[in-house]
Amino acid sequence: MKYNLKRVLQACLAALVVSACAASPKADPEPATEATDELAGALVESTTETVPTDPEVMYRVFAAEYLGAEGDLQSAVGEYLEAAMRSNDPQIARRATRVAFATESWQQAAMAADRWALLDPANVSAHESAALAMLLIGDYMGAEYQVNRILDIKGDTTEAWMLIANLLSQGGSPEQADEMLDRILSERGNVDSAEALYARSHLAIRSKDLRRAFELARQAVEANPERIEYLTWAGRLALNLKLVETGLEYVRRAWELDPENHDLSLAYADLLARNGRESEARTVMQEMPQTPDVMLSRILFELAAKDRPAAEKLFARFEQMAFDDLQEKSFYLAQAAEALGFMDQAMELYGQVTEGDRAMASVIRVAELKAIGGDVDAARRDLAELRKDASPVILEESWLAEARILREANRREEALQVLGEALSSLPGSIAILYTQALLAAEIGRVDIAEKNLRMVIAAQPENAAALNALGYTLADQTERYEEAEALIRQAYILQPEESSIIDSMGWISYRLGRMPEALEFLQKAWQIDKNPEIAAHLGEVLWVVGNKDAAIAIWREAQKIDGGNAVLVETLERLEVNL
Repeated sequence: MKYNLKRVLQACLAALVVSACAASPKADPEPATEATDELAGALVESTTETVPTDPEVMYRVFAAEYLGAEGDLQSAVGEYLEAAMRSNDPQIARRATRVAFATESWQQAAMAADRWALLDPANVSAHESAALAMLLIGDYMGAEYQVNRILDIKGDTTEAWMLIANLLSQGGSPEQADEMLDRILSERGNVDSAEALYARSHLAIRSKDLRRAFELARQAVEANPERIEYLTWAGRLALNLKLVETGLEYVRRAWELDPENHDLSLAYADLLARNGRESEARTVMQEMPQTPDVMLSRILFELAAKDRPAAEKLFARFEQMAFDDLQEKSFYLAQAAEALGFMDQAMELYGQVTEGDRAMASVIRVAELKAIGGDVDAARRDLAELRKDASPVILEESWLAEARILREANRREEALQVLGEALSSLPGSIAILYTQALLAAEIGRVDIAEKNLRMVIAAQPENAAALNALGYTLADQTERYEEAEALIRQAYILQPEESSIIDSMGWISYRLGRMPEALEFLQKAWQIDKNPEIAAHLGEVLWVVGNKDAAIAIWREAQKIDGGNAVLVETLERLEVNL
């Protein structure tokens, strides 16, 4: 529709000045229109910040919001950028940057972020946004300037170099990014070489160059052999390269530098155990302070090693041990009892945890154990009692637990209703909205799934899980394939290594008939995560393109993992395949 936008908006300016846009966003926002979902997070800020006083800037800001609401995203970006260029307010430049990023208008993003950094030169986020946008348009000189400003502000620190490595990994070519780092290091002269090498190692891993990442990590360790994070990072990389002895050696050196480090000691013991060195793993855990969580870890270790008598012996010892915090002991002892199959004792021990952060988790776990034992109604009564005069956190967790119990009892419709009740008391809960959406999708209620997921995306435009869930639901249960692909691609840009998103990329490619692309994505997802749902999708594509032997092999492998997986079962039934 054509209209005189400026005249319409100018007519609104007087009212805008009087009200100062004081209205606050609603606690439970209505779903944004499809065209404005991705802008919602950026545009909503304009109702909560100081309104500009310059009439032309006011017009531009208001125009941007109006155009965004009408679905004209590119024009909205242009108006916000014009407002940023005319104003000396860094907040307007920041909003212009966010809107440009949301619509992937990289040239405008670079201009807006550069303006933001100019107006607020001490703001690291401004320089970070400018550097990234410039990298994305190939302006390496501009990006290098912004990176140097970040180093001026944050100094020659691990945090600064890691931030820079993360930036460089997101935009442009890895080769040019590495050349830029070389120039920066050369020009600055007095940087800590170990810090820079460590950061460059992370940059290499983001560029999928595992061997270079390890070589840089090794050099960082040589430059500063007393830094535990360098040693553990080098160890992880070595293990990923199947250099088991080298990896264990690095982690051992880190552990020896700080043997009292609880998490590091447990991680080292786990690595030893997973590489067939159970005796050494036991020694490490035995030499640690025998805290309740260490005792639990030792019991779980023996169960994993299939030495139940040793696990039971440790459990008996754990029961007799004295600790200052009896609640902590009861909590970890309950988990140990559960692992050993002593369910009545586990519930009794969880019931002794009545204070602190673990109290809520204990009540919820008792309810779950009752449900597992077949008394779903008793479990629901416990959770209803927990909700009386409860905080929002307890309310949310208890509602989610009740829905989970009902779903696992195959009472999905009731679970959906329970989550509806939960939203009545917690209308803005992202966790409940998202959980209800997934459940709704499972039972074919695409309307509820879409409504909830659009609300989540409106509140969190970069929520990759929600973008992927909505895209996959539309791809799987509707014929709105182009819309589904756009959503899944947004998620893929945000998290390109997430197996579920790669699976969705493969599935939408299959729906659109792009078989080679579908196979490429699905095979990659299966390599990352041996998930039966991914196997169902990969097998279906292989079956359709005529490679039935490969499809059957994949499906049989998936059956060994989880033969009852709903997607796998449905796929085999639909294709009339008997394995």
